[in-house]
Amino acid sequence: MMGQYCAENLIFLVFTVNSILFVHILVLQCFAGFSERQLMPHRGFSWRSGSHAIRQVRHVTTGSNDVIYKHRDVTDQQVPPCPLDCDCWWSYNASQLTLNCEKRTGNLTSLSDEINALLSRVASTLTELQLYFTPLREIPESVCQLKRARRLGLFFNQKLTRLPDCFPRLHQLQHLAATYNGLTSLQDGLFDNLTHLVDVFLIYNKISWIGAHLFDVTANLPRLEKINLRGNQLTELDTWPVRRAQVYNATSIDLSHNRISRFTNSLGWHFNCTSPKCSIRQST
Repeated sequence: MMGQYCAENLIFLVFTVNSILFVHILVLQCFAGFSERQLMPHRGFSWRSGSHAIRQVRHVTTGSNDVIYKHRDVTDQQVPPCPLDCDCWWSYNASQLTLNCEKRTGNLTSLSDEINALLSRVASTLTELQLYFTPLREIPESVCQLKRARRLGLFFNQKLTRLPDCFPRLHQLQHLAATYNGLTSLQDGLFDNLTHLVDVFLIYNKISWIGAHLFDVTANLPRLEKINLRGNQLTELDTWPVRRAQVYNATSIDLSHNRISRFTNSLGWHFNCTSPKCSIRQST
């Protein structure tokens, strides 16, 4: 066990075919003594493969103030130079990259160009990318050229306030995590037609507005099962969660730790709570 548990309230929305709207308050347990940053995916590790990645590191190459860590199946020829004052973790035949720029304090304007140069050399092979602690205000264009990308992680990029409109070009994307950034809004069309997308984690940003059509059925996200918007600044919610429940088999939506006090219906949706079954339950 990792210490004493502490309780926190979580409002969690679960939508299924049989129960269109099911709202309940859960008491979750969190590990006392561990900060939320420690409970997030650690820099340099895949949120899927965990500590396995570090056990497979073959050797370390250092530059002026940048470090390249390579899985033992990655050759020197496969790995392009890392951006200045950043650390790069490569694994699984150079198909997965974690980029950590926590040490980057100067030459901030050139970082996008350096990342573009790096990703352009691996665009045909990269399936997983994680960006940690960068000073980026917007995502480099080269990220949307990763045609094989299945996983994309954006963590602790405090100056990042907006996600790019080019995400729909990531046709193979299955998992997106953008947590502890500075995101303030999510525009309509951001994920349109990403038919392989399974889960979206957008927790602990500063999101105060999301487009009504972002996760609506019109966005064509048939495999999307989990939407996590925990710990943001939302004050109102439109009808898209219930509309999704009418069309898709199961969707789990976490809106806990927001400030939602108003429900809108800009989509003009009509629903009779007696057919199909609609239940709302609150427990403490």
